[in-house]
Amino acid sequence: MKKSLKDIKLPSKFIRAVVVLSTIGLIIEAYDFFSIGIISTAIWPYVFFKKASNFAIAFSILAYATILVGRPAGGVVFGHFGDKLGRKLSMFWSLLISGFAMLLVALMPPIGITAVVLIAILRFVQGMGLGGDIGSSIVLTYEFAEKAERTGYLISFPQSSAILGIILGVLGILMSERLESGVFLLTYGWRILIGVGAVAILVSAYLRMRIVESLDFKEVLRSGEVERSPIRSAFKKHGRDILLITLAIAYFPVILNFLLYPYSIELLEKSGYNGSVVTFTFLIASVLALMMTIIGGYLADKYGWKKVVLISSIGSLASVPVFFTHSLVALFPTYMMASMGWGTMGISSSTFPVNLRNTSAGAVFGFIGLFPAVLLLTVLPTLISVYGVIGSFLPVFVITSVIIVTSIMSVSWMIREGKKVEGTVSQH
Repeated sequence: MKKSLKDIKLPSKFIRAVVVLSTIGLIIEAYDFFSIGIISTAIWPYVFFKKASNFAIAFSILAYATILVGRPAGGVVFGHFGDKLGRKLSMFWSLLISGFAMLLVALMPPIGITAVVLIAILRFVQGMGLGGDIGSSIVLTYEFAEKAERTGYLISFPQSSAILGIILGVLGILMSERLESGVFLLTYGWRILIGVGAVAILVSAYLRMRIVESLDFKEVLRSGEVERSPIRSAFKKHGRDILLITLAIAYFPVILNFLLYPYSIELLEKSGYNGSVVTFTFLIASVLALMMTIIGGYLADKYGWKKVVLISSIGSLASVPVFFTHSLVALFPTYMMASMGWGTMGISSSTFPVNLRNTSAGAVFGFIGLFPAVLLLTVLPTLISVYGVIGSFLPVFVITSVIIVTSIMSVSWMIREGKKVEGTVSQH
């Protein structure tokens, strides 16, 4: 009898190498994601509109946010191919698409509103690549990490890439701001920041091809269990789980990509704080949030990912009112609490069977981007155009709080359902 490939024990060094290679690409993508988040409000209004009017800021945010619309489409499409052809191939092509889209954004000429429209289209394409890469990378990492003793701890590293990329982006912006009193950043600096990320992603795509394919997926191929249509089967068989997990973690991208930036960065600057001080404070908060992400993965190994997400979401809700102070301190508690739950989310991949895992997890990590996408594309530009940055704070606070409460309800439901299943099994 042949031994299942899924049961093969792998050296810890090999597993760590997979974790590192999977994380690198995600870090670079997060670096670009944050860099353009800052650039869209601080640079593009001057480059493409000549002044930072409310309309210019709102339209620039819209162009930046189209990446979030592309993510769910990419998560499902590339997840489908990840379950048909392999995780490694899906990761390669998703990164390649992202890299070329970024490069074209960096080379965009200053042709007014036309340039912003073209950037919006390229950001959508990049979002498809990003959505596909996140799902495939997380699934591949999980399928290797589960063969080690500390699955949650290992999977927290690719999850932390979102914040590691932010840290690199902040450092790049702070360094650029020091050159020629910010003139460099307004002319060529922002293009260099994005261009470097694009080249790094293309190099990362090459490195990804050196990763060994998931043994779990190889076992699916060997046993002939590949689904004819992973997209259709995933939503038909596991649509409920996809929805619940998406709602459970929706609070993190909303806090990070809506409340914290670009909105809070702009809010604090409009409240009188120096832009460099705000950015540096956000850097410190990001370092602490990074630590909380790893801690979240560690706690997930002990208590389970759902309980950690519940504590994280409740803590996030309790700390959001600190933003009423309009002080720099407000950047810390909500960011840190939300990051703890985010560090566990790679383990949610275990909810789905191997032959539908890439599609299902890709859908989850893609769909969570829809929440900040809708808010950044429609709600925030409208609020800023009508009420201005400071006047928009109360509705931003209410919207964020409602989504956090939704996450609390969703993860609580999953915990309760899990206990019912355990109770039924024990009775038999």
